[in-house]
Amino acid sequence: MQYGSLDLNAQQLFLYIGSNPANNKTTFVEDNSLPSFSRVVNQRDADLVYFWHKYRKLAESSPEKNDARKQLLEMMSHRSHIDNSVELIGNLLFGSADGPMVLKTVRPAGEPLVDDWSCLKSTVRAFESQCGSLAQYGMKHMRSFANICNAGVLPEATVKVAAQACKSIPTNPWSATHKGFSA
Repeated sequence: MQYGSLDLNAQQLFLYIGSNPANNKTTFVEDNSLPSFSRVVNQRDADLVYFWHKYRKLAESSPEKNDARKQLLEMMSHRSHIDNSVELIGNLLFGSADGPMVLKTVRPAGEPLVDDWSCLKSTVRAFESQCGSLAQYGMKHMRSFANICNAGVLPEATVKVAAQACKSIPTNPWSATHKGFSA
C-alpha cells in the first residue's frame, strides 16, 4: 500500500539529501557530503559520541574546544561515577563475591523485571538522591536495581548503602539537582 502524495515517487532522493553523483561538473566536498552511518552507536552512547565529535572538530586552543573538552570529561566522569557507585552498592549489599552476580542476574523469559514496582521506584530515587541522576546512560543499571528489590532489600537499606557509596552528589550537569529524578 502507498500513502501520501504519489507524485514524490518521480523525484530523485539527491534533491533532498545532497548532490547528484552522476553530475560530472560537481565536485564532492567532504563538508557537503553526508556523514557515514555505517557504525552503529548505542543510544546510551549517543551523547558521548556527540561530545567527542564536537570536541574533535573544533580548532586547537580555542575557547570552544576547551568548553567541549570540559563537557566531554564531565560526561565521562558522570558515567564512571554511576558505574562505580552501582557496583559498590552491590558489593556492600551482597558482598564482593555475590554482588556482581546478583546485579547482573537475568530472570527467565515471561517473568516480570521486578516483583515490586514501588520498591524499584523508591530504590532508584534513593540512589539518585545520594549519587546523582542516572540520566540516559545510567538506565542500563535498571536491572541491577530491580534485582536488589527482588532480593528483598528494602529501599531504606539502599539509602543507607548509597550514602556510604556516594559521599556527595556530583555537581555536574547530570546530577539529580539539575536533571530531576528518573523514577
